[in-house]
Amino acid sequence: MGSKIAIVGAGAVGGYVGAHMVQAGENVTLIDPWPEHVEHITRHGLRI
Repeated sequence: MGSKIAIVGAGAVGGYVGAHMVQAGENVTLIDPWPEHVEHITRHGLRI
């Protein structure tokens, strides 16, 4: 595992890229300014 990675934006593109990076073994944190995105991911997880 490499560096810690932060992706700003957990929408369609950020979520997709972040999920694939996690599947590849990277340590990824998604940051999103929209409370709706954060709440949905917290409750249901991130599905691609």
